[in-house]
Amino acid sequence: MSYHITVTDDDIAIRKILQIILKKEGFSVSICDSGNSLLDHLKDKSSVIDCIILDIKMPGISGLELLGILKTKYPLIPVIMLTAFTDLDTGMKAIRKGAEDYLSKPVRRSELVSRIDDVIKKSKKKYAEKEKQQNKSKQQQFLEDQLNEAHNTIMRTTMATIKAFSETIEQKDPYTKGHCTRVFETALLLGKKINLTESDLTILEGGCLLHDIGKIGIPENILNKPGKLTHSEYSIIKSHPEAGEKILKYIDMFTPYTSIVRNHHERFDGAGYPDGLSGSRIPLLVRIVTLADAFDAMTSDRSYRKSLTLDNALLEIVHNKGKQFDPELVNVFINSKFYEKK
Repeated sequence: MSYHITVTDDDIAIRKILQIILKKEGFSVSICDSGNSLLDHLKDKSSVIDCIILDIKMPGISGLELLGILKTKYPLIPVIMLTAFTDLDTGMKAIRKGAEDYLSKPVRRSELVSRIDDVIKKSKKKYAEKEKQQNKSKQQQFLEDQLNEAHNTIMRTTMATIKAFSETIEQKDPYTKGHCTRVFETALLLGKKINLTESDLTILEGGCLLHDIGKIGIPENILNKPGKLTHSEYSIIKSHPEAGEKILKYIDMFTPYTSIVRNHHERFDGAGYPDGLSGSRIPLLVRIVTLADAFDAMTSDRSYRKSLTLDNALLEIVHNKGKQFDPELVNVFINSKFYEKK
């Protein structure tokens, strides 16, 4: 393979000698007599130049100044610096500034050819590795984009399924129409106020929309009964958290929401159902849903009673602080005045 070498030196004799040597060795050679001449040459020819031989000491732009420009504008072209035999420190300085190598004048033919060949091979290997890494990074980014898109598609599908389930519940019980959505809106405000992560807020949304899914299996004459429930009827109503968990356990994508579905009727004092959990044993997201669920239930009409006034609902929440509800969440709820959005 014939490499193209550009020699830049203000000394016409040096340029001529290097040109003769390199051409005899089979290289293509272009000659520049100054830094400005080299920069003009590179504007059109940089794509075909494989190596630049650059004198360190030249009038006008010095070799070291020019080296900085070359490393910025043409970083893929390797540079070999020419220095006087007695100025090796300057040659090392050039290496530190980005030159691939340096040669001392007078240059011997064998050393010149050997250094050029070595520098070009290392440069091309370095370029190939860099290109390989860039391609690998592009491929990795492509795969990550595909994975993110697949994840987003799954999340959209999951949320659409959740909303369909939620709508099924509300169609069965007209008195709770919009209940799941309102519970989520309140829970979302509360969750953002206590700085939940985006991941937790997403789980909160799905959990709120699904929390009453177990009511699908409850007979409508019990679910919509206008009067007081009997002990056995109330037991059936209380079974809906466990029933909801059983429904969801067959669908892997609903796993993050099962604790909300199963435990949203637990109480902070441990007197809730179905597991009698208390305090911090109740997951934080569940405690948020419990409060939001109860607030919406109290301020909505039900088949067996009219809604409470806002003031009475707030008094009920405060009264059950530390009993039914997490006291810290109650404080945030009351102080932040989420209920004003009701």
